[in-house]
Amino acid sequence: MSISCSAAASRPTTDSERRAVLCGAPLLSSAPTDMISLLRPGLYCREIDGDFIMFDLHADRYFMPAAAAADALARFLAGTGDAGDDMLLRARGLITEARPEQVEIAPATASLVDMPLAPAPLCMTIVSVSAQARARRDLRRRKICDIVRRLAETPDADAPGSAHITHEVAAAFLRARRHVHATDQCLARGIAMKRILTRRGCSSSLVFGVSMPFAAHCWVQAGATVLTDPLDVVLRYQPIFAV
Repeated sequence: MSISCSAAASRPTTDSERRAVLCGAPLLSSAPTDMISLLRPGLYCREIDGDFIMFDLHADRYFMPAAAAADALARFLAGTGDAGDDMLLRARGLITEARPEQVEIAPATASLVDMPLAPAPLCMTIVSVSAQARARRDLRRRKICDIVRRLAETPDADAPGSAHITHEVAAAFLRARRHVHATDQCLARGIAMKRILTRRGCSSSLVFGVSMPFAAHCWVQAGATVLTDPLDVVLRYQPIFAV
């Protein structure tokens, strides 16, 4: 299953239906800010009400472990796993000796989309339309992991006046929706906005979220403030990865 908002239309494949990825990296617990590196780099996990959703960044897909692996993973995380669980999870590549790495995602508490925004300058609206077109081209031609790697490598330090710039960019993307097809474009929109904000010296996070019954979405946050979507939309999802 490729990464896109259209993922909401179907359930991720189980590894009884498709061979599971045999290695892994960060794992998200049920707490929104806990992201622990237990799996191979590029493989992420989120537990929601006992179901485990895996996000393989390198393969550009979501999937769910089959029942036996999911049960073993649940016991392992609860600290009640036995040697059999350990053997199964290692055979599936779902645990490793890697040192845990903490990555924080601030829980979303507000959204600029829900607030009155000053009219966006026409020039910035044009820039946002162009940036989204470029992001769509990049997603067709390049691997998502390569795009994400570039986003992560780019310095992200706030410049003077960053709050004003962030409001202006958010307003421009909102205005651009009159000219850009918005359905199933959350990833291209998020990549485009993060690129512009970074270039303008404003820190932000491109957040990937999932929910059950399975749906996937991504959005941009500056701190705890969402820039691309109404807050009620984002709160339907739990973060699984961010850059």
